[in-house]
Amino acid sequence: MRAGHVLSDGSEIDATGGKKVMTRKHRLYFAIIICFGFIGELILLGYRARMSLAAETETKTSVTALGPPRRSLNLVSLVPVTTIGGTATVAVYDDPATPRKEDYLELYDGSGELVAVGWFDEFGIQRLAVDRAVVEGRDELQGVFVMVVEGDGI
Repeated sequence: MRAGHVLSDGSEIDATGGKKVMTRKHRLYFAIIICFGFIGELILLGYRARMSLAAETETKTSVTALGPPRRSLNLVSLVPVTTIGGTATVAVYDDPATPRKEDYLELYDGSGELVAVGWFDEFGIQRLAVDRAVVEGRDELQGVFVMVVEGDGI
């Protein structure tokens, strides 16, 4: 057989008489398949990164989800409090479904920004969450609340 002759299985004879593994056409097809595979991999990795980012943002809990549902709470008192840095306001709420008189409390700074939230969870354990800026000693509130565990200093 002469060089360049294509066999029935699609392979080609080279100049030394040895059998080439792939024809030029097959190499082109192989390169195209590899490129599509690479593009597909990039799309899949991008999708997974987007999903993990979406899951991360979904895990950030809003303050209203931390305590008892707002629809069942009654405002008991709204008290202005004088602090070293100015004034603050404490709002105390009652959940009529519990025997306690005060079930939920919110602390607002002088500009009306929420600083801290306290409540009793479904097991009767008292919980507290404060703005991350208070924990880190910053002046500007972030709106991200951090749970205070018993014994943590603020």
